[in-house]
Amino acid sequence: MLKPKSGSGPLLFVGYEDGSIALWNVLEHRLMRRHLFHKEPVMSLDFDCDNARGVSGSSENILNVWNLDEQQDLKTYKAQELVNPGIADVRIRQDKKILATAGWDYRVRIFGWKKVKPLAVLQYHTSTVHCVSFSDHIIPEERLLAAGSKDQRISLWSIYSQT
Repeated sequence: MLKPKSGSGPLLFVGYEDGSIALWNVLEHRLMRRHLFHKEPVMSLDFDCDNARGVSGSSENILNVWNLDEQQDLKTYKAQELVNPGIADVRIRQDKKILATAGWDYRVRIFGWKKVKPLAVLQYHTSTVHCVSFSDHIIPEERLLAAGSKDQRISLWSIYSQT
């Protein structure tokens, strides 16, 4: 949920099966913008309110990063091609330095958030990784990443911790 500076009420981003992402005004129940970013259904999205930039993944092999400009238009920032298709989840770390994706290819991918540069591929799971989450609110100095998989395991990773 995004709270705009203009005072128009909370805004909500929604991903659709047609590959589009929409911006809704929650209080007015009004669609404000909608843009087609993917050729396949949107599986997950996250938004960085500080930088007015979002990220979304789908069943295709493209990780899309997009901006919300001052006129509240959605614009493509970068489309990062991946080796294998299927992004089940995306999550931006609280400090806005890295991004994690959960892949259908059993891998967790780590990207630098500023330039969306690939940093690491984490391999542990033996089936689709469904979700990723950072522990920033619990132990910020440890920067743990949790990943949950269809293989019925949860992996914990110490990712670029503060020293």
